[in-house]
Amino acid sequence: MKQSELDFLNNLRQASDYVAQHRGKVCVVYLPGELLEHREQLQEFAEDISHLNALGLRLIIVMGATLQINQALEQAGIEWSTHHQIRITSPDMLPVLQRTIGEVRSMLEAAFSRQQTHHPFPLTLCSGNWVIAKPRGVIDGVDYQHTGLIRKVNQTALQAVLDSNQIALLTPLAYSLTGEVFNLNTLEQACWVASKIHADKLMVFTSSDQMSGLPKQLSLNQLTHWPAQNADQADLIQCLANNAQEVKRIHLLNESDPTSLLIELFSRDGIGSLVFTDRYHQIRQACIEDVSGIIDLISPLEQKGMLVKRSRERLELEINQFFVIERDSHILGCAALYPHPNAQAELACLAIDPSYQGQGLGEELITYLVHKAKEQDIKQLFLLTTHTYHWFIEQGFVLAALDDLPLQKQQLYNFQRQSKVLIKALT
Repeated sequence: MKQSELDFLNNLRQASDYVAQHRGKVCVVYLPGELLEHREQLQEFAEDISHLNALGLRLIIVMGATLQINQALEQAGIEWSTHHQIRITSPDMLPVLQRTIGEVRSMLEAAFSRQQTHHPFPLTLCSGNWVIAKPRGVIDGVDYQHTGLIRKVNQTALQAVLDSNQIALLTPLAYSLTGEVFNLNTLEQACWVASKIHADKLMVFTSSDQMSGLPKQLSLNQLTHWPAQNADQADLIQCLANNAQEVKRIHLLNESDPTSLLIELFSRDGIGSLVFTDRYHQIRQACIEDVSGIIDLISPLEQKGMLVKRSRERLELEINQFFVIERDSHILGCAALYPHPNAQAELACLAIDPSYQGQGLGEELITYLVHKAKEQDIKQLFLLTTHTYHWFIEQGFVLAALDDLPLQKQQLYNFQRQSKVLIKALT
């Protein structure tokens, strides 16, 4: 079998888990005007959205057009101003906005129509007045005129569109209850709609400047306190912090690469930055189904002599003593807690997947096991290690003598390994 075929099979196997997880989930995709400027990239985006629709995701596209609006206003000789980085929309700008947004929408619809010639399933973009707007009002004495905010979303009507396997399309224009037209900040709109309909994911295509320096994953709370590297990133952080608190997963993707959508959704580590408001991983007690994952994790360390070798049979017998860190059905870390007499317990077999080291997972696992030990009225943890005793000292353990171990553990001590003994008092 060729390497390319093996790569395809491996990628398909990894993606298959995510296909099942994402089926039926609601996903809001923010599409900036910059991506729409390039026909080839736009066509790639339409193709990937078509694949997501065929795989059962329920999709809402929020279309931006800031770049095109700026160009149209300049061509029309209309000057505009901003306040707090938000455009003030005057009445004479509205015809230009309506015409330009219509043209951009037409470009998007054309891309999806072209895609249907290569797609076996019918694909429909559907737009409507699901978003009800209101004036942004007067702030600091500045009237925003026809720049608006979202008043409410007709969730029932929007859900009906998704239930019919259509893709919902939102544009920067929305209308008030009295029929006035308002220009909305589309990133705000994407965040707001995703929150109100309890979307499972919000995918945000954005500039490299706005993503500059962001880690692969962080919580929304961490992002809120992230030291912004530029004004654009500060605006993005503020928008997400103010409007996306009820969205479980926010994926930030580079707008120059529309193909990143599939990689982000169907690979374990993705390609963008993930902002989560729920726990991105969980720590739980291990079960018999985890044995293979634990073996894959600890075998390289056993071969290097960093961990004592454990057979599958032993792991199966002792599985109730193990705890694992799990992310998307993948075991990232493990450790075991063995109770001993005299309110002592051994912390053993601590291992973290090398690809995820340096993210604080080991520290988090120890904190969790300390909590579990206290629940069992354990007063002292001990461990044996040959390689990482400095790291354990950083976690509050102290070097101890062999005599500090329980008698049974002293009798089993392997003098050939010369493991360091460390203990930690639990108060």
